[in-house]
Amino acid sequence: MAKDSASCGSETMNIELTFPYLHTPEEVAAAVAQRCGAAVPFRILKRSIDARQHRSIRVQYSISTDCSDPAEEIHAAVRRQAARLLATGATQRFRPVVVGSGPGGIFCADWLLLHGFRPMLLEQGPEMRRRVRDMAHFMKHGELHPYSNICFGAGGAGTYSDGKLITRIRSPYISFIMRRFVEFGAPEDIRYVYNPHLGSNKIRQCITRLLDDLAQRGVRLRYETRVTGLSLHGSSGTIDVRTDVDADPLEAHAVFLATGHSARDVYRFLREGDVTMEAKDFAIGVRVEHPAESICAMQYGASYKQHYPGIETAQYKLARTWKDEDRAVYSFCMCPGGYVLNASSSTDGVVTNGMSNYLKSGRFSNAAIVVNVSARDLEREGYGGLDGGVRFQADLESAFRASVNPAGSCATIPGQRLKDFLEGRESGTLSPSSCVNPVAPAAIHRLLPEYIRASLVRGFEAFDRKMTGFARHAEAQIFGVESRTSSPYRISRDGVTLRSPSLEGLYPVGEGAGYAGGITSAAVDGIRAAQAWIASFIEPDERFQQKSRSALDPGAEEA
Repeated sequence: MAKDSASCGSETMNIELTFPYLHTPEEVAAAVAQRCGAAVPFRILKRSIDARQHRSIRVQYSISTDCSDPAEEIHAAVRRQAARLLATGATQRFRPVVVGSGPGGIFCADWLLLHGFRPMLLEQGPEMRRRVRDMAHFMKHGELHPYSNICFGAGGAGTYSDGKLITRIRSPYISFIMRRFVEFGAPEDIRYVYNPHLGSNKIRQCITRLLDDLAQRGVRLRYETRVTGLSLHGSSGTIDVRTDVDADPLEAHAVFLATGHSARDVYRFLREGDVTMEAKDFAIGVRVEHPAESICAMQYGASYKQHYPGIETAQYKLARTWKDEDRAVYSFCMCPGGYVLNASSSTDGVVTNGMSNYLKSGRFSNAAIVVNVSARDLEREGYGGLDGGVRFQADLESAFRASVNPAGSCATIPGQRLKDFLEGRESGTLSPSSCVNPVAPAAIHRLLPEYIRASLVRGFEAFDRKMTGFARHAEAQIFGVESRTSSPYRISRDGVTLRSPSLEGLYPVGEGAGYAGGITSAAVDGIRAAQAWIASFIEPDERFQQKSRSALDPGAEEA
């Protein structure tokens, strides 16, 4: 029998239901009908697996009898706002430019387009099809394209990092974003599963269709166009956008800067242009990999195949903090049934990342295990100042590259058996892994700063107590360095207008600006920035604004 609880309103009912793992949609419908006293239409708000008890894995549902679509309410508000905006003539007079085609830039451009603007979208990398070919070439031949790789190109880094749509933020825009993904090929269940996941294969398809649709509807998409500088045009009050392909600057009335956290040349010209920025904490660590079956056994029990046939490949989320040391170790970007990738964006260093496809059917599962790095840590290590975080990242990435690669190459990923890392000894050989790029043994315990190494050891030992065998599994391996979990900068912006205080008309957006930490939160931030600019022309729809106040707060970041 399902367990349920409900709170009734005059017209709707919200119901919590719990079922055994093996159940049918008909049983869910029957339980809802029993609770309501009659068969009624309903909408699933959330579905999640509770695997805390291996012998009794349950599936939990949050259900509402209100079948209205929250995304449609947003569309209705957009239509009302667009009609008022049209009357002002602003859509004809003002030209916005969006820089970066990751989720922040895409959904910013989409929101502007829905309101009648015709934004120009600039991307330094190529379109998706060319980017996929360049990535395949790198994986096969080890030749890295500086602007067509895991980090750069149509769709941004998220298209090669598992297509996770998980977010901890609350925002009415999330329902709109999920519906847009569904419209362009994503499965319907991403709108309610606890850990929505498209996989790298499906999200690339969705993003390609979304970008093609934007172009067909009027967005001026320009690939392989790298922005090299921004400056205020004194006479007109517009922003001059300098690129590497245009002889004269492009003139923009607003610039939405959504370049991601790996575009270090952007940080450089922003600093040179006196755009206000601040250093922020970030994280450094390694990517750990286990056989997927072993993670499933840890999470579901040793006989999970017998008791729970067809259950999804298990995930985990691990964290441990030591308040006395102001230190945290946590998992990030967990990829069930996935692959470890070489995510280098230049030949100067090696960076790792992870991905999985929609079916999560790979032999291995991986996740980043990272340690927080503070300004105090950087000062102690000799990396003080605004650019200390980037210099620290770059030096670590360079050290990892030099450990296994000849000069001028970044093709090979350094690896080490986890047991050897914990015991401080080198690995003579490595086990088979999911890595598409070549791997080679390296003394990762000596490449990392001591405080990061020691924290990782303590973290792995703590995680082993939560998931028995996690740290001591014979086939567990680590790869490094995992250095691009978040931006080392935050580009300052006003808390209400979301504009830069030092460059009128500049809107810092997403992960690279330090205001998001994933595909969904970056997309939300792109919409919020576009909406803030639109609000400078019209009074926003009050009915919608009431619901929008739960959106991501300025300065908040998803870990």
